[in-house]
Amino acid sequence: MQFDLESALLRLKQDFIEGSLEKLDDIDTIIDNIYNDRGDRGEQFFQLQRDVHSIKGSAGTHGMHLLTLVAHRLEDFIEAAPRLKQEQWRSVQIYIDELRTLVDMGKDPSAHEREQILARLPHAQDTATEFTNQKSKKVTVLVVMPPGVQRKVIGKELASCGFDLSFTDRPVEAIRLVMDLQPDAVLANQEFRNMTGSELGRVLREIKLTEQTPFALLTSSDGHENDLPPGSHIIKKGESFVSDLTEYLVEIGLFGKL
Repeated sequence: MQFDLESALLRLKQDFIEGSLEKLDDIDTIIDNIYNDRGDRGEQFFQLQRDVHSIKGSAGTHGMHLLTLVAHRLEDFIEAAPRLKQEQWRSVQIYIDELRTLVDMGKDPSAHEREQILARLPHAQDTATEFTNQKSKKVTVLVVMPPGVQRKVIGKELASCGFDLSFTDRPVEAIRLVMDLQPDAVLANQEFRNMTGSELGRVLREIKLTEQTPFALLTSSDGHENDLPPGSHIIKKGESFVSDLTEYLVEIGLFGKL
């Protein structure tokens, strides 16, 4: 009996679609429970994160790249406001509804539909504690840094200023995110396992779509000036880090876009 690879792949994709729809149904129940203060909030919240991460991790395998990106953006939204208020759970529901639409579609939408879907997604600016009464343009900042205290501090500071945030701890993924999101700035740690922040900066300068994206290296050590492409910036970690970061964002005009 001859093995039919195409049929096998279609079955795997259908299994993924059915499994994802079940996860999204479960997430609907979780959101309703948390919104109405039912059950163990912490455990339900972690289950939601696990299910979203599972969908994100498998979608690309089946050619559903926008599904991966929307799931990633939901993770960004949650990280930017880890203690979601009741009204912000309605924003999470918008993400889940868009994920369900994409899963049902079973493939990537057209470029026009893609832009419409991304434009509908709530972002970190909606969770900000400042500038909330101001009509503003979305300003996206990509933070390339391992999870931890420093990333939380930076995320909190940037979210409080009304920026739309995206996070990753993998420079290779950052390249894809810069191309997909076209952020207004990239802030990257120096030390990673497979690619340094300096190398990431050089790669972004070599890609036509990303060559003009402002790039800043976040580091506590010296000697990286010659490793970075022209136009890059270094922000030293230390006592004046937050003020230096703010000064850099002002310098490249991000506050002027708010």
